[in-house]
This record gives sequence, structure tokens and C-alpha cells, in this order.
Amino acid sequence: MNSQVILEVSISLLHSPMTRILSSAFLSLLLFLCAGYSFGQDVILKLKSDGNTPQARDYTFKQVIDSRTQKSIGQIFDPQRNKHPASFADSLPQEVLGFYNARINSTKNPYYKFLVKVYKLDLKEIYQPDLKGYRGDIQLSLGFFLIGENEPVHLVDFTSKVQYGRPGTQMHYVESSIHKLFESSWEYFDSWLSTQYLTNRSLVKKVRLNITDPVRESSKDTVFYDPERPLTWEDFTETPNPRSSFNATIFSSISIEGNANIENGEIVQVISVKVYMLPEQSWVKDASEYANNHEQRHFDLTRIAANRMIIRLKNVELEPFLFEATLNDIYLDAYREMNRLQELYDSQTRNGMNSEKQADWNQIIRKASAGDMETLDKFLDRE
Repeated sequence: MNSQVILEVSISLLHSPMTRILSSAFLSLLLFLCAGYSFGQDVILKLKSDGNTPQARDYTFKQVIDSRTQKSIGQIFDPQRNKHPASFADSLPQEVLGFYNARINSTKNPYYKFLVKVYKLDLKEIYQPDLKGYRGDIQLSLGFFLIGENEPVHLVDFTSKVQYGRPGTQMHYVESSIHKLFESSWEYFDSWLSTQYLTNRSLVKKVRLNITDPVRESSKDTVFYDPERPLTWEDFTETPNPRSSFNATIFSSISIEGNANIENGEIVQVISVKVYMLPEQSWVKDASEYANNHEQRHFDLTRIAANRMIIRLKNVELEPFLFEATLNDIYLDAYREMNRLQELYDSQTRNGMNSEKQADWNQIIRKASAGDMETLDKFLDRE
């Protein structure tokens, strides 16, 4: 039955004894139909923007996911107190996505992209005879997530409810109440964001490295690299391996450590570099000056590998989402390069037995220690 038929019937009954009763009932139904609500099956709702001027923001809402286990919004009474399921004209994700993005005027390439999960949207109405109308309760629960390179990062949740009372013919109370909830959710999220940009690690845009590489004080357990403190045989305290064909062995390595803090919207990652040898894992059989020089050059190569790593760290561009993995890759590359240098050095000098090659490597290492990596790079490129 459409509004035209209803109007014709109501007019035809104006001269009957039941004119007032029937015309009032038909008029009530007509008001619903003229207002745009149909009670044939579902009550169709629309999440409308209030027409406020969009706010300039450096973010956009990229996706809305309906995570509700119960997809129905709820049921609404018609003027005859019959219940009808309520649903949106479009799907709930489409309605919500359009509503949120209508509230903002995003920059051309917004830095932040957000995902919204709808956990709950529940509408309940009851009839109140004393008021000859209906009381409604609507509950809304949402989650806001940051979309990045990996899985979306949970930021914050919003949960709220609203109550309304309406006469039987006033359906707009339902839509306006739902609108109020979603409007509040956006205002809450936008306000929360404004307090988080400078302190929330998930929202920072830059990473800055603070690299420290001081000369450290050595102990009997650990000898830290110091250009003013060359190795002595007293630094080799492990008992020699009688079965080894080597005259001496040195255990040297590099490590990095540090903490990350957030300062004025930047992640500041402190990286403390350590270059060291372990006396209790280093030994010598024939303690000669020539052998000491060979082992000192091993230690120098470890320092050189650390220097090359620091250069890469100073020149790398880091993304907040992936910077830890990038730093880890740089460290592992440096560790592998250190091992390649040590193996190349021992291979060409035959563990120091080839004095001519040893003299060549002494010169290569001196140059690299002073920052001239050209000859060393040529060796690495050939291997």
C-alpha cells in the first residue's frame, strides 16, 4: 500500500460514522510513509552527516569492519505496536565509513590511515503506556586501529549509549540518536589523537638515532678496543689448545644495545656500540712480537667492521613501523662482514706465516682505521 492509496481511502471515509477513528489511524501511518520510513519488512535507517564543516586532518578512515556476532541492529515499533527489524540503506561498514570521512577534510596524501571495527550496535525499544510512546536504548562499541605495514595496530576503544523517548509517529528520534553516538565516537577519537601524536609510539612519524661509541675501560674479563691501548700477551689468558695448528687465537666481536624513547613526536633510539675481545677465550703458544701484531690486526679489523656499521647507521632512513628490523639487519650485515674480513685476512696471510702478505695487510688495515676504505672495499668486492 503506498501513500496515495492511503490518502484516497482516508478521504472516502470522511463521511462515515468511523471517520475520526479511521482517519486518525491512517493519518498516523501516512506521516510515517511521508517521512521516508517503510514498515513493509525492515525499517530502513540512514547515518547522515549533520552538515558541519569538515575539519582539516592528516588522516583518513580507510576501512570499517563489522565485527558484531549479531548483525541485526534491533527492532522498532510502528504506530500499531508491531515490531520491525531496523537496518541501514547501505551496509553498516559503508554507512560508517562515509559518515566518518564526511567529518574530515584529509590532506592530499594523509600520513595516517585508520581502520574501525564495530563491536556492537544494539537498539532496544519498549512501549510505555503511561506516555503513550516508546523508550529506546542504543549501545555502541567501536575499536580504532592504525593501518601500517603489518597487522593493524590497536589504538583505542569507544563505548557509549544513548536513551531516547518518542511518540509513535516520530521515527527521526531513532536516526538522530544513532547519529549522536557516531558523532560522539568521532569527536572522542579525534580528541584522543590530538593528545597522542607526541607520545604514542604507534603514531610517531620519525626515528632519530643517538649513536654512542665511547672509549671504555677494560677489565680482566673484557678488553674494549682503545687505539691508545694495544693488546699485550697478558690479554690472552686461556690455556692454549695443544692440538691446534695455530700459534694464537683471539676472540673479538662487536655488539650494539640501547633503549628507545619518544621525544616531541620522534622515536629517539640510543645505540651504544661496543668493540671488545675476551681474554678467557684467547690464547697464545709462542708469544712473539710478530705474532702479537697479527692478533692486534684481527682486533683492528673488528673495529673497522664497527666503523663501517656506524657509517651505515648514520645514513639509513628509518620508518617507525620497521626501524627495529632495519637496525637488526644492519648489525647482522656488519657481523657477517667482520667474519669475512677476518677469514680473508687469515687466508691471504696464511694466519701470519706469509710475512709479505702480512705487511700488505698491515698497510690496508692502517688506512681503513684512518677512514680510507678504498683498498679494503676492493678486496671485499673481489671475494
